[in-house]
Amino acid sequence: MVNLISFKEFKKSLNSITPITINTYYKNKNYIVYTILCILSLITLYCLYTYITNNHSITTLFSNNIINASVEVETVKRPFLNLQAVKKDGSEVKTNIIFITHSFSRDDCETNYNDYKKKGYHFLGLSSYSEFPGPISNIHDALHDPKHKCYTYDYFDLTKGWCTVFTEENNKKWMKNGFPRVQLAESDFANYEQHLPDPNVKKEYDFIYICLKDGDKKEGDKDCPAGWQSQIRRFDIAKKLIDVMCKKYKLKGLLVGRIGCEIPPTCHQLMEQTDFMDYSKFITSFNKCKFILTCSEADASPRTVSEAMCFNLPVLMNKKILGGWQYVSEQTGEFFDPDTIDTEFEPVLDKFMKKLNNNEYTPREWFIKNYGKYNSGKRLFDFVKTLFKENELNVKYDEIDYMKPGI
Repeated sequence: MVNLISFKEFKKSLNSITPITINTYYKNKNYIVYTILCILSLITLYCLYTYITNNHSITTLFSNNIINASVEVETVKRPFLNLQAVKKDGSEVKTNIIFITHSFSRDDCETNYNDYKKKGYHFLGLSSYSEFPGPISNIHDALHDPKHKCYTYDYFDLTKGWCTVFTEENNKKWMKNGFPRVQLAESDFANYEQHLPDPNVKKEYDFIYICLKDGDKKEGDKDCPAGWQSQIRRFDIAKKLIDVMCKKYKLKGLLVGRIGCEIPPTCHQLMEQTDFMDYSKFITSFNKCKFILTCSEADASPRTVSEAMCFNLPVLMNKKILGGWQYVSEQTGEFFDPDTIDTEFEPVLDKFMKKLNNNEYTPREWFIKNYGKYNSGKRLFDFVKTLFKENELNVKYDEIDYMKPGI
């Protein structure tokens, strides 16, 4: 009887103690869980802080930054431009780095940018179109309107670095202070291995000047209508120069793209005017000329100049040009000042023609030494390595020889 009562009392006692014990257990368990969660949260915040301070953004943290090397990057269209890596074995691959070469002038530009971003593509700015990323000065350009939608974007927020050949004065106007940039232009990559001077081709012309027409001359009009091309190539300046070149020096010229348009009367018997040329025909016309005349101002990447230099043509260039000024040296040509044509152009032309006739200019040799796909491509590759970690790209750095803009 005593044992039975003791058992009942024991059971009763056990029932009274168990809830307290269980509650205490769960309270202790919750405390441990909360402690672990706090520690994990602190670790997460620390990792996030480290990630951001290493020049990343929160948006890229949650995007697909690393893409499989076996995935082929699509070919993009302007204003986007592929950046290609040339491997040490000679093969080429499109990297997941995309250039933005001019303002977002179409509605699909923003959509495409966001799509590329989701795919893990990265972006660099490339000054290849007039004053971009600054405001466009050409009055015949739709982007001349300061209210255009393209100016609502901050292109420095959309890119990681910038390739530009603006002077320091213009960099201060249009580039973000302290933003990573490298002195590099699309025209720096002219292919001197394909563009070869041919000594067997006769020099039919002293100079070549390129300016496409903006429309045909209508009945009753004195000249072809002014437009984007005539403004960007500064045909108004060119007419003053070629008048002097024809009248005093009797120089023969090839005017590409303005057939049927008015030129100074002094040049009627000395200049041949052509219509638009197919590129394959146009590029070989450099072999028929002794030098190139460039009057452009709002041109950030004058490819015709670097291509002409590959054919060993010196350049007579407008000193106010945005890009291309870097190609003029004692070995390659001379600048003229468009504001002092009446008083100072003839002395400049005298010096230029004397050196030209004495074969003192060596533009092809100079260009190969300073630019072209190898020299410029190495600079571009070095710049990329300062901006992106290797695991952010779809190609390994140790496989790359140099980089270049796509075509």
